[in-house]
Amino acid sequence: MSRMTPQVQIGSPAPEELERFIDQFMASRMTRLHAPGAAVVVVKDGHVLLEKGYGYADLQRRTPFSAITRFRAKSVSKTFTATAVMQLAEHGRLDLQAPVTSYLPGFSLPSGNEPPITLNQLLTQTSGIGDRAIGTLTRDRVEATDLRSYLATNMPPRVAASGTVFSYSDHGISLAGLAVEEVSGLPFAQYMQERILGPLAMDRSAFDPPLDGMPDLAVGYQLVGESYRAAPVGYFHVAPAVSLVTSARDMGRFLIAMLDGGGTDHRSILRPETIQLMEARHFALQPSGPGVAYGLYEWPQNGERVLLHGGLGHGFSSLLTLLPERQLGFFIATNSDEPDLRWALLRTFMDHYYPADVAAPTAIADSDLGRFAGVYSDYRYEGRIEVFKELFDQSRITVNRDRTISLSWTKGRWVQVAPLVFWNSDDPNGRIAFQAGAGGRIIRVLGGGHPDDGLVKLSWFRSLQAYALGVLFFATLFLSAVIAWFASALRRFRRRAGSTSRGLSRTRALAGLVALFNLAFLLGIPLLLLPYAGLNGTQLDFGMPLSIRFIFALPWVTLLPSVVLAAAVVLAWRKRAGGLPTRSHVTAIATGALLFPGFLSYWKLFGAS
Repeated sequence: MSRMTPQVQIGSPAPEELERFIDQFMASRMTRLHAPGAAVVVVKDGHVLLEKGYGYADLQRRTPFSAITRFRAKSVSKTFTATAVMQLAEHGRLDLQAPVTSYLPGFSLPSGNEPPITLNQLLTQTSGIGDRAIGTLTRDRVEATDLRSYLATNMPPRVAASGTVFSYSDHGISLAGLAVEEVSGLPFAQYMQERILGPLAMDRSAFDPPLDGMPDLAVGYQLVGESYRAAPVGYFHVAPAVSLVTSARDMGRFLIAMLDGGGTDHRSILRPETIQLMEARHFALQPSGPGVAYGLYEWPQNGERVLLHGGLGHGFSSLLTLLPERQLGFFIATNSDEPDLRWALLRTFMDHYYPADVAAPTAIADSDLGRFAGVYSDYRYEGRIEVFKELFDQSRITVNRDRTISLSWTKGRWVQVAPLVFWNSDDPNGRIAFQAGAGGRIIRVLGGGHPDDGLVKLSWFRSLQAYALGVLFFATLFLSAVIAWFASALRRFRRRAGSTSRGLSRTRALAGLVALFNLAFLLGIPLLLLPYAGLNGTQLDFGMPLSIRFIFALPWVTLLPSVVLAAAVVLAWRKRAGGLPTRSHVTAIATGALLFPGFLSYWKLFGAS
């Protein structure tokens, strides 16, 4: 990897050299990696070494991005929520091993409160609770503060047994935030202000600031083609997961608190031993694979233990990074939801200041590498629109001739170095871990490009190819019905109806109408969702638009007519109405119409949202 300046081993870095290094990095990468503006803060040994802004907070007004510019930290909010939970645990008011519902009287999870989900599992993203994005955003600030009501009616179902797998969930960590609210007796945002942000003098930070008329809030941008457009702005129902608004200067104070025994300037939010507990490993799929702390992820770099948490979406990207053993931390935020700049800074910073020749681990033999090959997908989302995200974001693992594997979602050739653990031979920092079930069958993978890349292995029948073949089959069948219907109507209009009976003509018309509605669904859904493709946070997060609701209603509309069509086809065969080819065709259409809801249900596109 190229370096901006000669390698420098930091003991106590010179601020001037650090500033030159960051300046050069930002000048060379911001435009290329699509960041209109950014801010960086670096701390070490309890002192701020650098806090500086780059580029523009508002492209239209040409407002500079500075160290005090406010921005949305997105999922870095989760680290703050974990801190609040640890604070209450430190005071004996929360038990991390207790069921979270024991602190939420009258609250029930969708599938019941058994087996219990603990705060420990919520903070390590191993609760098994699913997630959704649709409907998590509102324009009403007051409505967004009612955390309990929202979670009580919108908590996604479990997607895995608690404590067994990594399953990243905004709703899961928000449930931990609700426990903070219930036990403290304070609204979540108020608790964070009085017990975390205020004591650290994070005066430009809040979990519920009024976003309208905030002149120093950066505009969040999304890259569409080659140009930027402003991302949607609103208030999140899942505030503990994503709602923090802050500045680089304020984040520097939080970094120092996480590295300097839990406080700054004699204002402590956590005891040193609580910080150590928070930053310890509490979950890993495999002992030598990537691990999870409370509200942080292990992501070793150049032999150093690195803890981090990122934030992404709705026009912003950020990364909080801690090196506890070095008493060093840094934070970067950009007003674009293109994520590459933050990871590039992490790699370049570590190579520059903490270079190391990481010895290649010894490869081990595996007689069946083929069991790792296949299609993988995110598995945390629940909801009909999110199904398409999981479908079109599917990834693949392939086995190479040199006994390595390749991951479609990140570069490199991966070598097995421990049971179910692989090392990236092209990037010594890269490790992934797999989870196996009965008979050694691979179930899940964690790691790869980012520490929260948790994917489940799918059978071929759950792959995008299988879905596409099904869509092609039904689309072809229904299109043939529509064409036959119109052709028959045209012949009758020209008074050349032939020998087709009047009853069969009506049956073919009904088949054509049912097929037309079903075809409208198959074609309409991707067309309506296409404008949102590839964006991290869209208008869909405010709720499903009427046009999409209408399209999803079409399969329901055709249910009864499909049954009537099937009955009419049976009658046509009894009466031998029309010719054999015509009867056979409408039979195929009726059969397809009856099977179509089952196909949609298999892909979670039919039924309750």
